Amino acid sequence: MSEYLIRPLKDFEYADWDKFVSQSPQGTLFHTVSWLTASGEKFKIYGCFSGEELIAGLPLIYKSRWGLRIATHPPLTPYLGILFRKSEAKYVNRLSREKKISRYLAKRVKEDFDYVNIGFSHSLVDLQPFIWEGFSVSIRYTYLLKLDNIEDVWSGMDETRRKNIRRAEKDGIYVESDSGFEELFALVEKTFKRQKMKTRFRSVAFRYNETLEKQGRCRSFVARNKKGNPIAGVYIVWDWNRSYYLLGGYDPEQSHHGASALAMWEAIKFTKEGLGLNEFDFEGSMIQPVEQFFRKFGGILTPCYTAIWTKPLLKPFIYGRQAILKSKITLRK
Repeated sequence: MSEYLIRPLKDFEYADWDKFVSQSPQGTLFHTVSWLTASGEKFKIYGCFSGEELIAGLPLIYKSRWGLRIATHPPLTPYLGILFRKSEAKYVNRLSREKKISRYLAKRVKEDFDYVNIGFSHSLVDLQPFIWEGFSVSIRYTYLLKLDNIEDVWSGMDETRRKNIRRAEKDGIYVESDSGFEELFALVEKTFKRQKMKTRFRSVAFRYNETLEKQGRCRSFVARNKKGNPIAGVYIVWDWNRSYYLLGGYDPEQSHHGASALAMWEAIKFTKEGLGLNEFDFEGSMIQPVEQFFRKFGGILTPCYTAIWTKPLLKPFIYGRQAILKSKITLRK
């Protein structure tokens, strides 16, 4: 590894890291120091240096659980994973270098932790170095909606989705933008309650919102009925490339079939017309009813990858604990 130096970044290097994130093809809001800090978790950012130059990095949160060293994501964080410096090198040369760096980073986190779970942004598709290092790789999907022309976005939707939106408007449903996170999150909690689940991420969600409000990188869209009552809501965050659907919910006692769709459509239009961004990320679409709802907006089905590694001697213990936790959750349901 004499060709590259891999080490955790120091606090005084964090500003340089954020600049690196904004210039990396894989960089997202979720890789930034402010997002990691707002999570309330301990974190490390592994930097890969060529001489004095930062050329790649990998942020992770870490904790101790069951006496094990665990590295994973903060709550409500869809993407982390490796970032590379933007390069104009020939593809074959760039690919070879990135494979080598990825493998070095995979080796390093294996040395520092007993269990590692990394979800990569959809901009990174080469997980071979992690597979070679013994990681198991799984796939999930999101939908990316291109916003080059908002009229084309509307016409590209499923006809049923357009009917839902028009019906909501006809019935007097309207969307209020940025009405307050407390009201939006109340709708999220009502959705979870209907499914007999608890929102265990309330405190971290409010920390994220507080941080992002100061940066001007978040907004709530609340659909209201004629009486002004909130019945559905969508919450988005954004960076320099796209906006991300992060949270949503509805009031099952006052629900309208098109209210959530109308709120989402207003968030999409705001992304293009208010922010000047050309992409909307529905951020994960693995639950079948949710996937179907997202799909009808006409986005491009896009794979994202997750790499997981467990120290071989600890696999029976960790998987046994996970099975116990799942069984307890099932019994509670």
